[in-house]
Amino acid sequence: MAAAQGTYNPLLSKKMPREYKRQLSKDDIGNQARVLLNHFIHDRISREQGEEQVPSTEELQEPGTPTGPPLEHIQEIGRALRCIGDELDKNENIQSLCSQVSPEATTDTFLTVAKSFFSDGVYNWGRVGSLFYFAYKMVVKALNKIALIRAIINWVVNFITDYVAPWIIERGGWEAIEEYFGTPKNQMMFVLGLGALTVVGVYMYKTWN
Repeated sequence: MAAAQGTYNPLLSKKMPREYKRQLSKDDIGNQARVLLNHFIHDRISREQGEEQVPSTEELQEPGTPTGPPLEHIQEIGRALRCIGDELDKNENIQSLCSQVSPEATTDTFLTVAKSFFSDGVYNWGRVGSLFYFAYKMVVKALNKIALIRAIINWVVNFITDYVAPWIIERGGWEAIEEYFGTPKNQMMFVLGLGALTVVGVYMYKTWN
């Protein structure tokens, strides 16, 4: 189990992902991520600012956007992501980073931030949840700018599709996020490693200004 939750390189991994039996693709995982992220954003904003302040989940994406295969346990997945978000609410490092990044920053900037979550090659559900949380914090700064909000969601979905989906497929799909509750010590390691993100944030802040 420890190896599966540890270092992972999608370019070097030779193991056949278990989810291939269900014929899930990277695009499937990315499209499912969009559904989960839209619900995550809607849930957090409605809890913190009220229903009247939050765009509907339908507004968060273009009409006809693919949603991927149906998620059998979407409520349980959402609950796990909510728990990760609640933990990150109390993390000063990621709060500092989010405060320094503008929602109108370039795609390259967002990519730098996203890659920093996995810079040591370790993938786990806490770090995946941190991507959702970062996107949510950017969306909060861009309320009433639907086009910008959709662009933020798109870059997160594209990043997950390109960089994280192979790991999620290998774990067994999004439903495997229940592992987050089974290994709290391992999952919390991602919070302890977020100190480096502050350095990244300060560097980028100086670069942008």
